[in-house]
Amino acid sequence: MNSVARGTAPVRGRERGRAFARGRAAVAVVLAAGAVLGTAAAADAADLGMLLYTTPTGKKASLSQPEPGHCYTVKGDGLAANLSLVGKTAHFYPKAHCGGVPVANLGSGKHQKVRFSSLRVDAD
Repeated sequence: MNSVARGTAPVRGRERGRAFARGRAAVAVVLAAGAVLGTAAAADAADLGMLLYTTPTGKKASLSQPEPGHCYTVKGDGLAANLSLVGKTAHFYPKAHCGGVPVANLGSGKHQKVRFSSLRVDAD
């Protein structure tokens, strides 16, 4: 009855089932494509890694996609976490320019409280 009110012919029986099936198939394709693309993007971001740390003033900070072997002169004092899902170890140093012996080495998925003045990430 609503189709008549809108000025379109009513859809009956098999025609309604086919139209419904086509609509469901289109929705399924769109959802599947979104799931694949979203998962791929998340995996790429995880491969590049991310470090979370607490600054000396107590603020939360992050270092996204750190380049392996590069020294980052950033200070931290508190909880630090290595969120990389691939084999990367974060080394935290007591001096600027990655000087001295590391005070902490955090592998992928690890966290701990640490005070540092610089850090470096190495691929394992």
